[in-house]
Amino acid sequence: MKKTGIVVFCMLLLLVLAFAGSVSAYNIDYTHILYQSDTVPVIDGTYIVDADWLSSGKQEFGDGAAFHDQWIMDPNICCLIVEVTDSTDDAGDKLTICFDGTLDGATTEPDGGSSPTEYDKKMEVTGHGGSATVQWFVGDGSGWVAATASESLIEFAQSLTTTPTIEPDHYVYEMNIDFHGDTSLGSSLVGYTWAQFVSYYDADTDETQQWPPAASPDVPDGWGYITYESAPNPSPTIPEGTGFVVMLGVSSVAVAGALLLHKRKK
Repeated sequence: MKKTGIVVFCMLLLLVLAFAGSVSAYNIDYTHILYQSDTVPVIDGTYIVDADWLSSGKQEFGDGAAFHDQWIMDPNICCLIVEVTDSTDDAGDKLTICFDGTLDGATTEPDGGSSPTEYDKKMEVTGHGGSATVQWFVGDGSGWVAATASESLIEFAQSLTTTPTIEPDHYVYEMNIDFHGDTSLGSSLVGYTWAQFVSYYDADTDETQQWPPAASPDVPDGWGYITYESAPNPSPTIPEGTGFVVMLGVSSVAVAGALLLHKRKK
């Protein structure tokens, strides 16, 4: 092979290797920021406009569904709300949340994969009310295996209610999760950053709403990326639109004052 051909071949090989090394083990098109809060929310299956969730971020998905989340330094927990537009009481309704953890945890980036490993976890909440069940699963390299978590891993409640961001009655799932300390599922749930999948199956309509929209709960490579900030959300989303309303009111007062002052000068 001529020298020129060898040089070209080597350059192409380096490009291929560089590209392979830069591929993310999650769906880079779907990233969500986990903001910090100083308030541990009361877990009662709903929320109001107060300090409990004011620092949180919001991620919409599907047809009107959303999740809100935040993290707290002391105690070191992740706080999560998932609210959906469903209001029918079907035994087959199911909330699914998947977490892509790693062996080292801490600052280790999500490792993804084509199937869940022993460091990946899944939670399924099936049904509503007193008959609802919460089941955890751990990956085994090819699929999911049912597992039992300690009671300290999660504080959980759900209710059919109205909230500041969705007015009609709908189901709300609220939880505090010990996402770094509890190892009852074999390892910590996640590190400081992780990949996540959230879906809700409505048995009444036989439809699934999820984030990311084209992902599978069985393929961590397609899950969205969760990164964090050591600060509250600078643009609060609870209640949604309040900032605009307040600013509109302030602007109206300012305009009215300016007009009045202008008339007085005349």
